Amino acid sequence: MPSADKPQGPAVAVAANVATMSIAGAARRVAMVSAPLALIAFSFLHGSVSWAETQHLHSASNEEWIQHLSNIKERWLAIHVAGVFLFPLLGLTVWWMLPPRGIASRISQAALAVYMPLYIAVDAVLGIGSAILIRYRDGLAPAERAGADGALAAIFFEPSVIDWLDRGASLTWRIGLVAAAIAVWRTSGWRVSLPLAVAGWALGTSHFPPLGEVAGLALLVAVWMHLRRRQDTAISAFTA
Repeated sequence: MPSADKPQGPAVAVAANVATMSIAGAARRVAMVSAPLALIAFSFLHGSVSWAETQHLHSASNEEWIQHLSNIKERWLAIHVAGVFLFPLLGLTVWWMLPPRGIASRISQAALAVYMPLYIAVDAVLGIGSAILIRYRDGLAPAERAGADGALAAIFFEPSVIDWLDRGASLTWRIGLVAAAIAVWRTSGWRVSLPLAVAGWALGTSHFPPLGEVAGLALLVAVWMHLRRRQDTAISAFTA
């Protein structure tokens, strides 16, 4: 006979499942809050100490961009390696906020599923690729840098397939976020919906300062309000 003071098999299984779900839920919440904070840091680290110099980079020449990248080449490489993980996490963060049913949710999921691999490709070429190239260039004698300078100009300033990937990623992010804003309107209201729309517009335009920070802050507000609403709903259901 089993001992009376030991939990039975089914009870142990239920308790283990509940504990696993609780840990998974906590990990998801941490990831959802971390993603917009990481986006803010990612965007901020693109620039220089001077805000005026950072904003000048929007219209800077190839030579000025090369100098900027040379000054921050280690940081540039590190943040874009991190971007390989960050941008899919941003897509998942929005995905986790979606209601389980509805046409708007399905549209958002489809757009985000396209956005995530597209932006990994963009980040790999424009970020990691340029970081490798700038390190190679800095190891050359000044008289031998013309080829590397031309390659960097081709990456950043000349039309190529990466432009289409970048536009496609920006478009799918905007579609995903607008559809998400519509999907959560009924369940969470404007406090979640409006920040999602702002994040969609800002990051769909650029992740360079200040738009990357705007997108991160807006997404952080949306996530925070979403988690608060879920917590309030759970408390109400428990006390009812």
